[in-house]
Amino acid sequence: MLKVNGMSSYYGESMVIDDLSFEVPKGKIVGLIGRNGVGKSTTLKSIMGIVKTPSGSVMFDGEEIIKKPSYERVRLGIGYVPQGRDIFPQMTVQENIELGLQPLGGKGKIPDYIFDLFPILPKFAKRKGGDLSGGQQQQLAIARALVAEPKILILDEPTEGIQPSIIQNIGAAIKKINEWKGISILLVEQYLDFVMEHTDSLYVMEKGSIIYQNTTSDADKTEVQKLMTD
Repeated sequence: MLKVNGMSSYYGESMVIDDLSFEVPKGKIVGLIGRNGVGKSTTLKSIMGIVKTPSGSVMFDGEEIIKKPSYERVRLGIGYVPQGRDIFPQMTVQENIELGLQPLGGKGKIPDYIFDLFPILPKFAKRKGGDLSGGQQQQLAIARALVAEPKILILDEPTEGIQPSIIQNIGAAIKKINEWKGISILLVEQYLDFVMEHTDSLYVMEKGSIIYQNTTSDADKTEVQKLMTD
């Protein structure tokens, strides 16, 4: 579904990602993990066309997208939930979710399954997004990304700053999104246990490059932990 090959990324004149390659198979959940500052979020922003990527390839569902603007990537079927969630605090929950319909020209309706995933959202439909807890805002951000029926969902640190009970809910929702809708998922995380429980395969990143990859079932947790802390 997504194949990154030889990609380099820059902030200004500073190269952050150098010759990066990895892939997300169709219908699978893939984890991209590593310490703070190794380039995980930059990788996602590069896939979305938010930072400069002068070289390499980003293939999405068989189409080269590295030169396409961000809005076209979203229209093609990439759903993105950034670190920090970026919901609109002065807009209601309902309005935030409806914004996710913009890639479809603002048409259509919110799929019913989204409220099955996150039953708290319809209860708070008229509440301002900024009045929600961190965990509730994360559920709202995921819901907003899902309303346009993406082919892949990209999540940047979905467990950051969230209480354990809500983390469990988000983990269950990720599994259901994948199983119910067949949506591929790229998950960036530092919480190793969460990645080990909810992904099919994983990559470890260090200084803008992949240093380890394996199926999650075959990965040695101790080895992966060591790579993330050395």
